[in-house]
Formats: sequence, structure tokens, C-alpha cells
Amino acid sequence: MSNPEQLPPPHRTGRAWAALVPAGLVLVVVLVFVLQNLKRTKVRFLWLDGSFPLGVALLLSAVLGGLLVALVASVRLLQVRRTARRGRR
Repeated sequence: MSNPEQLPPPHRTGRAWAALVPAGLVLVVVLVFVLQNLKRTKVRFLWLDGSFPLGVALLLSAVLGGLLVALVASVRLLQVRRTARRGRR
């Protein structure tokens, strides 16, 4: 029989749940930031302009910057994979 004091091995679902706690805390911090920065500010980009709450504008710019970085990283990853495939042939 197995020892009841032994813990089961970690699984992906356990790790996913463990990652949700810090992600939830970050989400709360971002929400507080946005709610504390509701003063409207004028935003201009190229030919587009509008008025947004400052917190929303900063959050949107951070998200768009992250998406840009992810796009560049994925293109680089595809280049590395293609080079690795050519090297195996």
C-alpha cells in the first residue's frame, strides 16, 4: 500500500490553478489602476484622435505593445524552426 503522507505528482491542471492566483492579483491591480485614472485625456495617433480615460488609454497602449512584441517573437520563432528543419535534411 502507498504511504498516505505522500503527495501525488504535480499535474498540468494543478500548475494552471497555481498560475491563476498571481494572474488574478495582477488583474485586480490593473483594475484598481484604471479606476483611479478615470480623468479623460485627448489621444492622437496618426490620423486618429479621441478622448479616453487615462487608465484605459495606458492599458490599451500596453496591450497593443505586448501584441506587437508577440508578433515579432512568433515570426522569429518561425524563422528558427525553418532553419532547424533545413539543418536536419
